[in-house]
Amino acid sequence: MATPFKIQVESQNSGLLGLKQGQNEASKVTDLLQKDLELVHQVLTLYGTGATTEIIDKAYDANKTYQLKAMKPKSDVVDKLEHGSDWSEYLGKGRNYATFFRFFQDEIERIGWQDTLKEYLFKDDARGRDMQSRLFAGILHPLIQLLYGMEWEQPMIIAAALAQTAVHRDDYHEFLSSAAKKAEGADAPPKMKTIPGLYEDVVKDETLVKSSHWEDSNRVFDGVLTRAKEEMINLAARVRVQESELDERTAEMVHNSAFVASGAAFHPPYHPRFDFILMQQSWISASTKARFLENKIRMDLLQYIARGSPALRTDLLREYKPKDGDKIVEKAENLFPRIHKIMDDGHTVKLARALMLAQRVTKPYQDKEWVRIKDDEWLKAVYVLMDANEEADSQGGTMWVRSAGFDEAWEEIPKAKM
Repeated sequence: MATPFKIQVESQNSGLLGLKQGQNEASKVTDLLQKDLELVHQVLTLYGTGATTEIIDKAYDANKTYQLKAMKPKSDVVDKLEHGSDWSEYLGKGRNYATFFRFFQDEIERIGWQDTLKEYLFKDDARGRDMQSRLFAGILHPLIQLLYGMEWEQPMIIAAALAQTAVHRDDYHEFLSSAAKKAEGADAPPKMKTIPGLYEDVVKDETLVKSSHWEDSNRVFDGVLTRAKEEMINLAARVRVQESELDERTAEMVHNSAFVASGAAFHPPYHPRFDFILMQQSWISASTKARFLENKIRMDLLQYIARGSPALRTDLLREYKPKDGDKIVEKAENLFPRIHKIMDDGHTVKLARALMLAQRVTKPYQDKEWVRIKDDEWLKAVYVLMDANEEADSQGGTMWVRSAGFDEAWEEIPKAKM
């Protein structure tokens, strides 16, 4: 049984895709994660996509060298982090990770992981709102860690996610709180009709499109939130989700994340590549509260604009011809054995899995106006990803584009033969 201090992955729980795994694979993942929690995303994604123990071992060995050594918690500070205490002295400081980790382990052992999340993350009080803004920092890594912990029901991973959240800076707090306040005010802009519609409005707004510059050291804060702060807040304030529409809006958000990642992979005349930053937005939100979904949508918009508002070329996705020619597979899942052989830090298989999950989530709503990827386009999206990264892996080339809306981001990508 999994506890806040022990990883225990069961063979009957291979994750949301539901692919069959055996006890050997489950035991391998359990042992590796008990040894090193920093490789959670890659190891669990490989396990959840049917990888063998040999593949899991190989991927782990390829990435273990750059992992940090575990720090020891400060017992006196752990005692001070009791419920109701002032955390301000310790928040946002990476050196306190181990201390927060032990604190949340103890809390989960005391009241369970669900109530721990309710108390320290979901609660609508000053500390809860502060933690919520930190959850979206670090290109959503604390959120992603949390979702893995919840998907595989691993209290230890959830404790790690909360600790990650606590030690990230709250740089997004002002933006998110300003957008929420604007959305609730008398001068609130019109509510969004669809999420993709917001992206279509972005490209029509010259101030937003030109707010991020390639040379900005931080394209969010030095770019968008400096040159177009009010415009960005007004756009984000259009994001409003009622609890009655939460299910469909969640599916729409997941679909749109896949749409943006897939559409932004094309930049003629270059070979397709997926944007590393946007790819991180393709994960399913586990939040049961509308404000979390609103914040996720707002953060997606902010990151999209910061990456240069790349054109979303779904026309090129529809026209894409996989390198397999007339030997294409019937199901995207059949590509996993090849994807597993791509040696990177796990982002290829994570995105492939995310695209497949997005397709499943979209299925009940496939006739809705917000749907942008349909039918065999989902399989093509996975092929675009695999074809590009198989080639890059074999040639030692660049796999990921960072900030796909800028021509400079594509300079290391080979041009396609026309």
